[in-house]
Amino acid sequence: MKKAAEKTEYRNIKDLKKLPGNPRQIKDTQFETLVKSIKDNPDYFEARPCILSDRTGELVIIAGNQRYEAAKALKLKEIPTFLITGLTEEREREIVIRDNVNNGSFDFDMLANEWDEMDLKDWGVDIPIFEDYAPQNKEKEVDELHTENECPKCGYKW
Repeated sequence: MKKAAEKTEYRNIKDLKKLPGNPRQIKDTQFETLVKSIKDNPDYFEARPCILSDRTGELVIIAGNQRYEAAKALKLKEIPTFLITGLTEEREREIVIRDNVNNGSFDFDMLANEWDEMDLKDWGVDIPIFEDYAPQNKEKEVDELHTENECPKCGYKW
């Protein structure tokens, strides 16, 4: 196993290179949320630094390219980085994908009952709109619950 750097180090943003052909994309609203997150939570950014490789002789960001772009938008001069030395191209590619895989899902019932919806949205959580999953014709469904009954002896209906 290759040895990684021993600590997070702040590096000049101009010394870093984006990963060519990065498969991860970010859209306008998500990017704005990321910029706000980095601005409001620099300690969290430090805890999740951009991961670098020096395999090519340059410091290439293999994880955190979107955080790098958000930091540039904020005009930060230095950002937290973590250098992993001795990587092969294959291992770099693996890290690129592993960093962007979502391994898990939210318990939306728990979120709905124990978390503030506005905070969740502000933090970038996509809250499903459950009305989309409701029956299209609610009146018909309610009508189907009303059954008519008739007394076999007198014909009274209820």
